[in-house]
Amino acid sequence: MIYFFINLSLHFLVSALLLILLLRLVSINQRRKNRSGISYLFPVAVTIVFLIQVITVSAPRILDSVSVMKQNYQTCTGRVESVKYLNHALVIDGETYYYNPFFPQPQTGDVYEISYTPYAHYISEFSAAQQPDAGMLPS
Repeated sequence: MIYFFINLSLHFLVSALLLILLLRLVSINQRRKNRSGISYLFPVAVTIVFLIQVITVSAPRILDSVSVMKQNYQTCTGRVESVKYLNHALVIDGETYYYNPFFPQPQTGDVYEISYTPYAHYISEFSAAQQPDAGMLPS
């Protein structure tokens, strides 16, 4: 799970840099040192980006750090609908789950049993699930 904590650190750093940029832009506005009229709106744009970053990426990973340290994961089984283009996420039953891209690549259509964190849906481990034989299904 080292990859999880590296990922958490990088996203936390991005959030911190956005906050520093926001504070700097607000300071420029307060001192009235803007060079153009449109630059008064830059803090608004940075605030929107900052909030999206924190709400969708950083906060869920911070909340999941407790689950990772306690190794308390949720599990589900499902068929892989698609694998994202950067090989870092897959879609199972309409839900997106993120994983270490250095894991073996899952294939679309395969059935996996996954253990994942509750908020960020970060996969700690996945394995091929056993499918029942067609002749073994109850009638």
